[in-house]
Amino acid sequence: MFDDGLKSKPGRAITRQVIYYITDSDSKNDLSSLNEFKASMGVIIFNNFLQKGEVERPSLKALASPGFYFLNNNYMEGLQAFCKANCFCQPDKDAYGGSDQAMQASGGCYHATSAGVPFNKAKTTCSNEGGILTSNHDAAKGRFLYHLMSSTSSKSDYFWIGYQKSDDGVWKWDDQASDPYTNWGVGEPSTAAVAKCAYVDSTTSNLSWGAGNCQLGFPYVCQYRPCTVGYKDC
Repeated sequence: MFDDGLKSKPGRAITRQVIYYITDSDSKNDLSSLNEFKASMGVIIFNNFLQKGEVERPSLKALASPGFYFLNNNYMEGLQAFCKANCFCQPDKDAYGGSDQAMQASGGCYHATSAGVPFNKAKTTCSNEGGILTSNHDAAKGRFLYHLMSSTSSKSDYFWIGYQKSDDGVWKWDDQASDPYTNWGVGEPSTAAVAKCAYVDSTTSNLSWGAGNCQLGFPYVCQYRPCTVGYKDC
């Protein structure tokens, strides 16, 4: 069935190709081409229409991409998976997801830069690339950012996040979120006049934040929206 490979290329340069596989029986085909398809970032949506009394076959489940196996007669659930399959990150960025394996980039796409630069330079660089200086709205994401930064060649114990004190004294996120979550360290945010930009202190067990001079040179993480249907940059 798939022995001849794919017949066409996608219209968008790096969009993910999808195979929607519907069956009510075990596959008797050579599946090596399907495994090659998944290895090349293709997505296989598998809808196994079991009839009453039939037994699920593990070999069919193994065909599906993680999070894309459905064991019911609700074809709409399978169709909705097409949207999830097209939520992904470009090859040079890391995805932050959630509990749904099919939504690998539901929390956005990220790229860490090890070079230490002033806060506004980091913010401008992210913006020029179509992103923002990363937000950090919960502890789980804080750990993700820490591990992402740890994978770079950076020697710094600190890195910028997109949280800045405005001229009227209010701390604001680069993503414009009003989320009340903060993770300030003891005695932070500093009340010093120059302490207007937030950074993560990776030497602390809870990855607490500090407020520092925006002219300091720290590495940083840019945050981007994931690739989705109709997103021209993908």
